[in-house]
Amino acid sequence: MVNRRRSAEAALLIGCCILASVLFSFDLTPFNNHEDPSLSSSPAPELQRYLLAKAKRRTPKGSIKTTSSSASVRSWANNHLEPVTVTPDPSRETVLFWHIPKSGGTTTKAIYECLHQTLASRVGSLPKFGHDKDEEIVAFHPWRDNGPTYVNVDTTGPVGIRHAEEMGLVPSGLADLIVTGYIGFAIEHLYDDAHKGRVLALFRHPVDRLVSKFYYLQTA
Repeated sequence: MVNRRRSAEAALLIGCCILASVLFSFDLTPFNNHEDPSLSSSPAPELQRYLLAKAKRRTPKGSIKTTSSSASVRSWANNHLEPVTVTPDPSRETVLFWHIPKSGGTTTKAIYECLHQTLASRVGSLPKFGHDKDEEIVAFHPWRDNGPTYVNVDTTGPVGIRHAEEMGLVPSGLADLIVTGYIGFAIEHLYDDAHKGRVLALFRHPVDRLVSKFYYLQTA
């Protein structure tokens, strides 16, 4: 096991070195000095010309563009989520957790379970618990009466999210936390103007995520 781990670390280190050597092989001096990229010996002059042309098209000094803050936000996010300036009200808001793989999602769900919160993810829709064919939203204890509570929907994919929308997951108020990786799709279809929510997420350094994923796949 130790030898496998060392071999994996060595392979990862070699890969990073190769990637670094490729990245540093590009000569970006013309960008910094605003020179003509055609005079450079860089292996990617077309890219340099494109970036220089794009920079010249930027708004000149002295002219300021003013845009509405809501114009840069998708309509479903602007209309279906509570603004951060509004004090949270758990009695009327359903929280959505954006589950990014290998970024603490399992720990977050475990914390909510320990706090006796009701979750909507995938567990409640598993056939072995006998609620996958229910026509109404229900919250139940999958394992024991004093265990975690789940809603009988699957919010981990578009099909399940559509089904949860049809069953009225958010309007029911049964779920304290909705877990999904499809954040945009879930916000657009589960929430509306009358039932707004909030979004939580945990982020992790991308390299740490890849390393964690690498070791996870060794035993998964």
